[in-house]
Order: sequence, then C-alpha cells, then structure tokens
Amino acid sequence: MSSTLAVRVNPPSGNEVSARFSVGKKSFTVRTSANVSLASGATPWLAPGLLAAMRQNAALDIDGPLDSVALTGAEEVQRIMSDWYPAQMHATAILQQETTNETLAGGRGVGCFFSGGVDSFYSTVKHIDEITHLIFIHGFDIPLDNEDLAERTLRTLRKAAEDLGKPLIEVRTNLRQVHALLGLDWESHSHGSLLAHVALLLTDHIGKLYLPSNRIEGELEPYATHPDLDKHWGSRGLEIEHDGNEANRPMKVAAFADSEPAMNNLRVCWWNKDNDYNCGHCEKCIRTMMNIKIAGAEGKCATLPADIPYDVYNRMYINKPGKHGAVENLKAMDDFGYRDAEMERALRDAIDRPTWQNQIFHARQLAGLAPQFAGFLWKMGTGQLSQK
Repeated sequence: MSSTLAVRVNPPSGNEVSARFSVGKKSFTVRTSANVSLASGATPWLAPGLLAAMRQNAALDIDGPLDSVALTGAEEVQRIMSDWYPAQMHATAILQQETTNETLAGGRGVGCFFSGGVDSFYSTVKHIDEITHLIFIHGFDIPLDNEDLAERTLRTLRKAAEDLGKPLIEVRTNLRQVHALLGLDWESHSHGSLLAHVALLLTDHIGKLYLPSNRIEGELEPYATHPDLDKHWGSRGLEIEHDGNEANRPMKVAAFADSEPAMNNLRVCWWNKDNDYNCGHCEKCIRTMMNIKIAGAEGKCATLPADIPYDVYNRMYINKPGKHGAVENLKAMDDFGYRDAEMERALRDAIDRPTWQNQIFHARQLAGLAPQFAGFLWKMGTGQLSQK
C-alpha cells in the first residue's frame, strides 16, 4: 500500500454536504443534498471512503473525528469485504483515529429506504407502526440527469408516503458515479455504503434505519448489502437493520397485496422505456405481474397491467435473476395453490430454455436496447461528475 485516498469534507451549504475524494491523480467531489437538514462532520463519509480506499489499495485519510462505534464497525466491514472479494477489496489503514463519542438526542424516528419497489413496500408495511420516515434517493437507481423520471417517481412516492401517513425524505447524491470511477462495482461493492452514507447523514432525524433486503435467507451470498455487513455501518446514534430476508419476492407481494398505497404506487421496472414508471414488458415487470396474480391480487395493481404478455415473455432473454424469479414463481404457484396452465408453461419454458435459444433472444434484446444502454452508461458514469 503506497498511496492514500484523502477525503476532505467541505463546510455544509444549506441542506447540501460535499467532500473531495482524491487518490493519485484522481479527484472527484461527492455532493449529497436533501429536503431536510443533514449531519455535518466526517462520520457519514467513512462508509463510502473506506470502500473506495479498499478498492484503490490505499490508506484512508478523513479530516475529522470519527464516531467510535462506526470506526470499530469499519474494521469488521474490512474483514468481511476483503474475505469476500480478496482480489479487489484490500484491507487498509484508516489514518484518522481521533474519535468522538457524541451522544445524539433521543426521541428521533425510525427510517426505511423507499424506492417504491417490492422490497421497500414489504419492509414498510411490515413495520408500518414503527417507521416514522421514508427515504428516497435520486442517484441510486435513477440517473441524476434524468429529472423527468425522477420527478414522475417522486410524485408517485410522495402520494404513497402521504397515504401511508409518513413524511418522505428526498435525497440526491452523485456518490454512485464517483464510486464507479474509483473502480467499485455497484452490486458487489458499492450500493450498501451509499445507503449507509445517507443514513448517517440523517441522524438528526432517525436513530434506527431499516434497509430492505432483496435476498432470502438460505440464498444469501456476498453482496453489497447483507445481514452480516449492514449492521456494522451504524454509529452510536444510529442502528442499521437489514430487513426482510425471511421472505422471497412472491411472499413479499402477497404480504402487501391488500395495501392500497402499495398496490397503487408499486415501482419495479428497470427498463423505463420512454421514462415509463413501469413499462409492463421487461422481465422484471412481467415477473412481478406474475407475483401479483399468484397472490390473488390480479387487477389490484394500478401501476402494472393485469394481463401478462406471454407472447413477449416467451421470446425474451432470461438472465440469471430472471431464471431465479421463474423458479420462485413456479414454486409459489404450488405453495399458494394457484393453477394457471399458461403461466406454468411459460415459466417452465423460461427455466428449461436451451442456451442457444436464450442467446439468440439476448442478441435481439441487446440490438434493441443499444441506444438506451449507451445513454444509461453515460448517465451513470462521467456525465454527472464534478472533476478537477
């Protein structure tokens, strides 16, 4: 280890905080803002700075005292991540060892990250009596320059939060893009630390945070959010709890199928063709439409069509998550006692489809998505960065 990743925290400006990440000749500014006040200081920058330093095989130098519990947790994070990804994530030294044991005021609320998806609605409905704040992050799965889709999403999620009787905290950050330029993979390394960064910035408002899981216990594997990992991102003033890995996707949909706020505002699409809230034709949309039908809630979801486009699904490339989803749905049909011969045929075909045929479907899909995919890479890459 011959280099240092320096994180220089700037004075806050209104409801925006920022810090400069520098290593070697690379230097980027991370900016995070919200519609509520954000905590100042170094601790919220520990999670994103630590993973960037590990990926760069550099010592971490943050200017400012760090919460003692967060600093201890960072050592556990290093142990876990370097064990999971030894070729990419290197245990490093944290040069700043000055600690603070500041105690935050009591009476703060309980937050839950809220994208409008299956996992976040499940955790929200499950803990509805405890949760006091819902948290949406623009820059997590919607590119920062896509203001149109972000505003469409926010309008819907504001309505969902209002119907649930909870305030919606709206956060905006370019951390995902900075992490990408520093070599961090989003799914394997990065997004859990982004969530921790945001959570620690909100400690004036919350003392506990639910982080919705997208994996079921028994199928857990190394991933950027994980029950063994997320709890170590907390501090003296914040408990972070990985939530919901007792249920798979069909079980989660069934759990909130009678919730009008969930069924009126559900958001699952990754494609967002023409900036649709849900396109209704991508694999994830169709998979969720099957979840809804199996749960006995056909026609209840206002944001997805009731009729499943089997003609599209039967000619669609099914990737690894899609095949896993097909297996889950086929099992759920049996578990829920749901009978639908056409759905069963479609699911079995997706699971058993020959590799050569799936590759043809993949090539066709890539040809159709090429312009949009190129734009997506640009938006999530250098196009949104403040660089030296």
